Formats: sequence, structure tokens, C-alpha cells
Amino acid sequence: MKVLISCLVCRFVHFVLQKMGRGATTLPGRVALKVKRNILSDLSKNVKVIIVTGTNGKTTSCRIIEEGLKTAGKTYFINKSGANLITGITSSFIMNSTVTGKNKYEYAIVECDENAFREVSRYIRADVVLVTNVFRDQLDRYGEVTHTLNAIKESVKNLPNATICLDADCSLTYSMSREIPNKIITFGVNTPFEKNAKAPEISDAKYCIFCKNEYDYTYHTYGHLGGFVCKSCGYSRPNPDFAVTSVEELKQNHSVVIASFNGNKNLVKVNIGGAYNVYNAIGCAAGLSALGIDDATIIKALESFNGAFGRMEQFTSGENKINVILVKNPAGFSQTMSFLKSIDDDFTMILSLNDNAADGRDISWIWDVDFNGIFERPNVKDIYVTGKRCYDMAIRVKYEGVGDREIKVIENEDYNKLVDIATSQGRDVYIVPTYTSMMAMRPTIAKRLGGKEFWE
Repeated sequence: MKVLISCLVCRFVHFVLQKMGRGATTLPGRVALKVKRNILSDLSKNVKVIIVTGTNGKTTSCRIIEEGLKTAGKTYFINKSGANLITGITSSFIMNSTVTGKNKYEYAIVECDENAFREVSRYIRADVVLVTNVFRDQLDRYGEVTHTLNAIKESVKNLPNATICLDADCSLTYSMSREIPNKIITFGVNTPFEKNAKAPEISDAKYCIFCKNEYDYTYHTYGHLGGFVCKSCGYSRPNPDFAVTSVEELKQNHSVVIASFNGNKNLVKVNIGGAYNVYNAIGCAAGLSALGIDDATIIKALESFNGAFGRMEQFTSGENKINVILVKNPAGFSQTMSFLKSIDDDFTMILSLNDNAADGRDISWIWDVDFNGIFERPNVKDIYVTGKRCYDMAIRVKYEGVGDREIKVIENEDYNKLVDIATSQGRDVYIVPTYTSMMAMRPTIAKRLGGKEFWE
């Protein structure tokens, strides 16, 4: 009876909020959980569930997995809005089930916040868990990286029957393999994206997690990812089950790689730019394979995927493109700057920094971002900053060095003015916002340039 009441209440709240033009992604689930706290135990019984968690890449990975299941002709649902706490996940399950709690689909794709995973894992029945990576992220929300790692590890221990997909290049993530009884599938990149790539000055995992001695590396990809080796205790990167063995092209809007899927080599086009999306692609190949999807379907999905909400999302203004790339932490921001540095055409950059609760109140992390000499490039024609902490970002950019360029400020979070500026440039524009800034500006961009609401 409680399942029925919970589902009905959730649907009613969802209906009311939708009529009001609201997203209805979180509140319906919060109300439903008041009626039956463990309702996810009932809702996840008759559906195959893949949970995606980790610091960076969750939303993009979920969308790639969605593309894989769609290509395979499977029925599925996904918490598409990115509402990745237990409230949003519960809303998603209820809205895709009957009023009696029976799921309507074969598969559920669940994006889950690392800390929320602790509670979600107590109730949900997961078949596969994809852990993308562990990086330092919003210290006032997540604490140090070991806190995030322990949260994921404790959660996985609640799911002994799930297959766990781990990033073999992340010394933090892969360390779980020593402590969990689950079947493990590993993924990684066997080669650096750039010749002679070096470790960052500030690393999230400089020392061995087991014996505390400093790692040696056979190569680096980005951040602390790469061929780590501890010569003291022997802990080292394994040979991944799913591996990028060669990077043939690393372009603005795609990559071409040679990838080994359980020893079977394939030429794969990843239909989205950025080195970090090569990681998302190979991780999703592992996750989809664990769900029983064949290699040919996985490759087709990777070649047809077009990006996710706010992550390499592209809008059109005449002949020019306005691109939105979400950043949340030093590693992701640094990789975005590295990606922008690879672009040869002229473009305008807009950086937007907020310090709301969902962003992290402490913005000192922007001083750990490696801007990779991006502002020295002559093709970066104009630099704008906006958001609640726009002047902090302006100071950070100024200290990086911008030559004779003026750092222009869009005050008061005026996103109509932002779109006016973006559409008047006569060149491509790259907007790089933090989370709440992206959520605030995107409705204006979508309304004026065409695009779906975030919950659609």
C-alpha cells in the first residue's frame, strides 16, 4: 500500500510542478521518500540498473550509455536532468514505473552523486557500477579525495553482486580492486595524449595509497591519471580489459582511437572532442559490455553520440557556434583549457564563476587550474568573465597573463547580455561555467537559440 501511495503522491507533485513550468526533478522524490524511505528497493526489482558515479564525466557517460542502449534497441530510462541525489533518482524511478511500482523498462541508467551513493546503494539493486575517476572536488562539500574514495568504496560493498567498472589509470579508483569481492572490469588509456606529458605540479594522488611512497610513472595522460607504479609496495596500473592503445586523431569535435575490447582491436571514432571524453568513451564501452551489449553496437554508439546537457553542448548562431563546457574542479577546468588550446580558429571565451552551495563556497580551487598558456594564443580574441564571483575570476585570469587584452566583465549575472555578446562576435564562442552558473544561463541560451529544457 505504501508503494502505491508513494507513487501517487510523487506523480501528483510532479504534475503540479510541470504545470507551473518547473523541472519537477527533486521535490516529487523527496515527498515520496517521506511516505516510504526504502521505495527504491521495490522500484529497482524488475529492471537492470547501471549506476554511474565518480568525480568527472558522470553525465556524459550516462548519455553515451543511453546512446548504446538505444542503438541496441533496448528500452530504458535515465535521470536525464542530472538530479543525482536520492530524491532525484527516486523521482525518476517512480515516473518510469506503474502506480503499483513495477518498472516499465528493461534498463535504468542512474547518474549518482558520490556522497549520495552511500544511501542509494542501501536500497537500489544495481547490476553494473561504472566509477569514472576520483579527483579533488569542492573541498567544502566532499572533503579530500580519500573521503570521496571511501564513500564510493563503502557504497560498492552494499552491492556485492554488481559488476564494477574501474578506471585502471586512476590510482585512487583502482585501489578498490583490492578490497571488494565484486567482478571487476578495468578500462584505461595506454598512451599519453601528448608527447612527453608530465605530471601536474599539484597532484591529487602523488603518493601510494597503500604505503605512502611517491609513485613513479611510465607515462601521464592528465591529472594523476596514467601509468602509475609504486616501487616500494608494487601497487601499479594493470593492463586494462578495455583500453585505448593508440590515439590517431585528437580534434576539436572528435577523436579517432584504436581501442581493445577484451583483446579485440577496433578503430573507433569518438564523436565528441577532448581527451577526457576519450576516457568517458572507453569507460562506457566497459559498462555497456557488462550490460551485455556487443562490440559493434558499442562502436556505433560512440560514433553517433552528440554530447550531453551543458557538457560540450553546442548552440548555433548564424554560421557560428556557441559551445557550453561545464567545469567543476581543477582537473576538469585544466583539461577544458587544454582542449581550447588545441583549437586553431579564432574564438571568444566567456568564463563564469559562481560560489553557490552546489558549486562549493570555497573558490580557491581556481588558482590550481592549469590554463596551459591559453591566453597567449592570438586566436583567443576576446575574454569575458561573469557569474557571482566574476571579479575573482578576472583577477585569476589577469595573474595568468593576458598581454594587452582587456578582461571584460558581464556584471549582475546578466545572461541576456551574455547571449547578446555571444551572438554578435562573428566567430565561435566557448562559454565555460561552473554548475549553478550553467544551470542559470542555459534557459536563456536555449530560449533564444533553440534547445530543450534541462529535464527533457
